[in-house]
Amino acid sequence: MTPRAEGASVPAPPVPAPPVDGPVRRDTIDVVGARTNNLRDVSVSIPKGRLVAFTGVSGSGKTSLAVDTLHSEAQLRYLEGLSPFVRQYITQRNRPKVDRILGLGATLAVDQRRLNRNPRSTVATITGIDGHLGLLFSRLPGLGPAPHTDTDADTGPAPETAVELPTTAHFDRHTPEGGCPDCHGAGGRRRAHEDLVITRPDLPLLEGASPWFAKWRSGEHVFVPALAARRGVDLARPWQSLPETFRHEVLYGTGDEAVEATVDIPNRHETARMTYTSSQPLRGALAEVERVFGNARTAEAKQRYLPYLREDPCGTCHGSGFAPLARSVRLGGLTYPELLEVDVREVRRWAGHLAETLDPRQRTVGEPLVQDLERRLRLLDRLGLAHLRLSRGAATLSGGELQRTRLVAQLGTELSDVVFVLDEPGAGLHPADKKHLLDIALELRAAGNTVLLVEHDPELIARADWIVDLGPGAGRLGGEVLVSGPPALAAADPASATGRYLAGRGPRLRRTPRPVDDGTARVELHGLRAHTAAAELLRIPVGRLTCLTGVSGSGKSSVLGALAGSVAAALRGTAADTVRAVTGHDGFGWVAVVDQEPLGRTPRSNPATYSKAFDIIRRLFAATDTARARGVDASWFSFNTAGGRCEICAGHGRRLVDMHFLPDMWVVCDTCDGRRYGPGVLDITYRGLSVDQVLELTVAEAGEVFTEPRQLAEILSALDRVGLGYLRLGQSATELSGGEAQRLKLAAAIQRGAASRRAGLVVLDEPVSGLHPSDVQRVVDALDLLLDSGNTVVVAEHDIPVAASADWVIDLGPGAGPDGGAVVAQGTPDTVAGADTATAGYLRRYAAGLPLLDAADGAER
Repeated sequence: MTPRAEGASVPAPPVPAPPVDGPVRRDTIDVVGARTNNLRDVSVSIPKGRLVAFTGVSGSGKTSLAVDTLHSEAQLRYLEGLSPFVRQYITQRNRPKVDRILGLGATLAVDQRRLNRNPRSTVATITGIDGHLGLLFSRLPGLGPAPHTDTDADTGPAPETAVELPTTAHFDRHTPEGGCPDCHGAGGRRRAHEDLVITRPDLPLLEGASPWFAKWRSGEHVFVPALAARRGVDLARPWQSLPETFRHEVLYGTGDEAVEATVDIPNRHETARMTYTSSQPLRGALAEVERVFGNARTAEAKQRYLPYLREDPCGTCHGSGFAPLARSVRLGGLTYPELLEVDVREVRRWAGHLAETLDPRQRTVGEPLVQDLERRLRLLDRLGLAHLRLSRGAATLSGGELQRTRLVAQLGTELSDVVFVLDEPGAGLHPADKKHLLDIALELRAAGNTVLLVEHDPELIARADWIVDLGPGAGRLGGEVLVSGPPALAAADPASATGRYLAGRGPRLRRTPRPVDDGTARVELHGLRAHTAAAELLRIPVGRLTCLTGVSGSGKSSVLGALAGSVAAALRGTAADTVRAVTGHDGFGWVAVVDQEPLGRTPRSNPATYSKAFDIIRRLFAATDTARARGVDASWFSFNTAGGRCEICAGHGRRLVDMHFLPDMWVVCDTCDGRRYGPGVLDITYRGLSVDQVLELTVAEAGEVFTEPRQLAEILSALDRVGLGYLRLGQSATELSGGEAQRLKLAAAIQRGAASRRAGLVVLDEPVSGLHPSDVQRVVDALDLLLDSGNTVVVAEHDIPVAASADWVIDLGPGAGPDGGAVVAQGTPDTVAGADTATAGYLRRYAAGLPLLDAADGAER
């Protein structure tokens, strides 16, 4: 068919309709035979140009269909059009298991996976705002003053001034042109300080003067007693009374002078001890702290050493990390580094002022850039992120903040006829901010796009044009389409868990509150200062469930982090930089932080290994008669170590094939057929199952098989209680959502709380984020398990039913960013509901049985 040229006056002659198997303009996206993850041969038609919600209980297959099937297939189709040379540098998704997908066009997706661990990633880089600002600062000053001056670009240059125009690289601190020549863009570095390593100089070094020397964390520690013996120094004396030269050597090292030290180390398999002697210079405690911090590979490991370190800003760039040119050029009254340090609201005001002051020459270049910049800033504001600074690191954002920041990058371009796939964008949003999310989704639809929304919130789902409801259960009990049609169709279906909530028949959250009165013990934070949060005295009732509430960006996560960090530091005997003092923590023996950070980068990690259940399972296999007869121990049943694993694929079950100019491809290992182990291990069974078959069991199925030993049964029970019964034991940790990773950590905290002789403090950041309403009850019941063991639980949460069921509520605000961070109300949920705050109004609506979103929100469809 030959299309008519644009503007032609004579219409093209009619042509016959194309054959059925030819290119047809479809009004639907037709999925046939989808089997990705737990999908069970799903076939469904999805209308284009509509807001379509994918619903179902947690683990029912929503993300598998919307993201792992539809978006993955669209992405692969696009990549196939690129040259092989380009494709080798692009990380591709796995090919989804589906017979065919018809009518699928280009897709843009924002899912829940926190894949970006780049420390350079910031709000500005994620949204693309840094690129716009770099162009503005590099183009407009060229029309104005010389780069080395501090005058505004608006004033105009001297007529005879010759200017070497700056480039965008001059406004990127991670480039040779833009980075500070002294700190190379880092802005400074963390350095160990004497007052942090030696906190009680009135005590002996090894008996309380230093928390660093309180535990033998490093081989360096054994050289200190040897050095004291050589110098004739009595380490039993207070640190401050020791000779200054000796104290200097302990902290800063002995230079080239070697110190010989002998240490006895117990033999792991015998009662005998082995003696090692080493001779080397003493590195010094400060250098040793910096060394182990730099070598730490995980955030948890680095956290152990932070109390001994202080951030020292670079004296040349004053901590900005930028070279002189970027620090001197001003545009609209601000330099580039200054602009990165203000919040989104202030940047919007700056952009508006800049647009008004552009002269005719500048307008040609600057106006399109400013317009696109304002569009992205406006989206950040509407999504509840106006409180963020552009320099805010991605690693410091909550899961919901990070996802919505990534969403801005996708929505910041004016596209039409595109399929937007949004995986739970409402996660981490206060009810006050959800209306804006709904409005944005409807605007995308109005622009001619299709919006696929993976969502649990019944009030957002009810405003969709169409829903695809999956279930009926989770994992292997899900993966079927229950309803495909308007929301009213699901509301009328008794088999749909989502439908019950759409129809108002869903059960309300149930919990028996624990009283908080004058006799209730409290842990107190004095002089709290963390980001924008500030409180002279914050009191948390011990042995109770406390919920931190407030609009997005009001300081909940900051307070939660300050609480966990300060109490943990107090238990170590060190001070935290977020509070002046901590009291009332004497009853705590440990602190657990249950966040949504991924469990690890390696695909070898899985629920079985993380929960330590696999350690017990391997010992059970090693105790079988067959294993004993063959002399096989528990290590043979690990796919992470040599022995029983398949050495061809090194226990992966897959092999990486080098495709040269094409991207490398993972293929099923043809030696073990994907089972990870060699034949000598696979024919050893426990209760009729081989070890690879055990890894294929779901948590719920494993709970039925392994009713003993007690420890294993309790681990599996804890995993099931937090709503993870559908996960396979061997499911890769890299496939888990942030919420699933968090619930794995919660199960570990439950185990720790039950086993510990002392009570603990457990803090959770948005524990029910990404959960179907029917699954929230499981998590709240799990929190009560922690309380039953005498522990204290503090959550930061936007979910109004969870806040209404807490024992104590601390409401932060009144707004976000600089307008938030203060305690605006606290007390029982009923007390806070009577206050005049953003959260209070929603607590009142929930208590009265009213919908949280106004019925008019999104009504014009």
